[in-house]
Amino acid sequence: MFRKKWLDIPTGYRRLLFLSLMVILLVGIGVSGFMHYESLTFFDSLWMTIISVMTIGYGDMYPVTDEGRRFALLIVPLGAGIVTYGLGTAASYLIEKQLSQKVWDKQMDHEIDKLEDHILVCGFGRVARQVYRELRDMEEEMKVLYIHDNEDELLEVVDQGTLRLVGDPTDRDILEKARADKARGLIAALDSDADNVFITLTAKGMNEDIEIAARAEKEGSEEVLKRAGATRVINPSSIGGRELALSVVSPSGIDFINDLMMAEKKEFVVGEVILGDRCPLVGKSVESSKLRREYGVTLLAINREKGVLSNPDPDEPFKAGDKLIVAGNQDSIASLDGKVNGTTE
Repeated sequence: MFRKKWLDIPTGYRRLLFLSLMVILLVGIGVSGFMHYESLTFFDSLWMTIISVMTIGYGDMYPVTDEGRRFALLIVPLGAGIVTYGLGTAASYLIEKQLSQKVWDKQMDHEIDKLEDHILVCGFGRVARQVYRELRDMEEEMKVLYIHDNEDELLEVVDQGTLRLVGDPTDRDILEKARADKARGLIAALDSDADNVFITLTAKGMNEDIEIAARAEKEGSEEVLKRAGATRVINPSSIGGRELALSVVSPSGIDFINDLMMAEKKEFVVGEVILGDRCPLVGKSVESSKLRREYGVTLLAINREKGVLSNPDPDEPFKAGDKLIVAGNQDSIASLDGKVNGTTE
């Protein structure tokens, strides 16, 4: 048990702890020895021990007995060894830290240069931190790059291996370095609506096909963000206010939804499946497709160019290009997507 806890401590801290214990032990032995052999007071023994360990030379006080001199001969090399070890540990820590940081930065730049079909998260305030937790907990593997101008704030929350780019997300050069032209999605989560508008305009100019979800603080900014090219605009204040109201009017429903969203293991999620031209469901009605029985998912809506059909009629036929909004566990949704689009047997 002790060995496991000791090994869990980072190497640098283990060395520092070991060095501290050695110094305390050496000083304790030195004080006790000089008090015994030289009959000195505690302070004088401490003074004698320090000048012996630091090898700065004796001045007005030095060992006068043979036993004291022999004891000093033991303390001096031990002290010099511990001091040398301490200096070496400090130098090693600084060098290793600088080298590891350079290696990590180089590896990070290399990974960013290869990114394609990834998601960019711009900003790292309270909203973006929640975005990070949600994306991290998703079972679906996706490449996510977080852009923020303060790396310390990022490292307070994200895991060490998380892809990150330190810089101003409103800077076009930073978005180019983040390969926004190859990204599939972008989340503009800065506190400033003006910054989110600028990021949206810049990203859309670099990549017309990118899906952009933008945060808005003011109601008037929602329309501006949509005109700038945001696919979806989320106002946390509006959502929070709506949930507060429903918590009083329909508390059971809100509790159910919150339990689903906050659960550590996502047994029930909402996903989407796009029907291709050769999809076997095309032409079939909602009822005859037997989605619930055959695939274990519940159809919530059909998203088409003309709009969204919520709770579609059982006789409603599926068409090529339909985007099915379904609810179920992640495995069932992935299985449905694979089977209807021919990617799995």
